[in-house]
Amino acid sequence: MARPKPHPDPVHVTPAVSQELLTIDQCGQVSIVTILTRELNSASAEDLSTQLLALLNEGKSTRFVLDFDHVQYMDSACFGALVTFLKWLTRFNGKIAIANVTPNVRFLFAVTKLDQVFGIYPDVPAALAKVEG
Repeated sequence: MARPKPHPDPVHVTPAVSQELLTIDQCGQVSIVTILTRELNSASAEDLSTQLLALLNEGKSTRFVLDFDHVQYMDSACFGALVTFLKWLTRFNGKIAIANVTPNVRFLFAVTKLDQVFGIYPDVPAALAKVEG
């Protein structure tokens, strides 16, 4: 398994809260959510949605970077979970960016035209810069 990429400013990153599906690092006002699983399928869609909405409801952040470095496959249920999260995030004037998307997953974003809805960036620092600004 590939080692996670270091986040841009480790001085401001608090220790990760580990979950089975994801880890969460706080970098200033931005929550960096690293998806740990290779396959985001209908079984994990509800967990993903629940955990993302819990982060928003905790009030720690309205700015998110989702790091998809490990994700090789994603089904429609997970796209639905991301769209639902985006709708809630919009109510709080939040921002979201997605980083490290593999070619397979990028293709799925393009086919569904969700690449026009979500900002997709080559790495976490680029995505972080977008949601911080």
